[in-house]
Amino acid sequence: MPFIEVTDAGPAHEIRELATRTMTDGLCQAFSIKPEIVTCYYNSAGNYSYGHAGKHGKDAETFRIFIKVHAFPRSAAAKGRAAGLITEAVTRAYGIKPRNVIIYFMDRAPEDAFHAGLPSI
Repeated sequence: MPFIEVTDAGPAHEIRELATRTMTDGLCQAFSIKPEIVTCYYNSAGNYSYGHAGKHGKDAETFRIFIKVHAFPRSAAAKGRAAGLITEAVTRAYGIKPRNVIIYFMDRAPEDAFHAGLPSI
């Protein structure tokens, strides 16, 4: 914990490799954590798995990259720093505009997280 869940359009390996490294660095900086505890998961939403503004697939004007950060609760200031650094990382890796990066923080109570079947608290 934490983990970063990214829904993108299934880009080249090199894009995800850069995104993984730079998103992890940004989250670690913002949350004062070590990279050894951060995991990134990618889900692909191809042309017919996405809709925006009532338009579907290739007809959608904009493809947004959706990111969920699952982590123990942090302050609004720490989340704001993380969102800025992750947005910067994603725009650089994918070559997109910041307005197309959407980030949601999914706070998890420590007693709700288990690793290897054991509670994390």
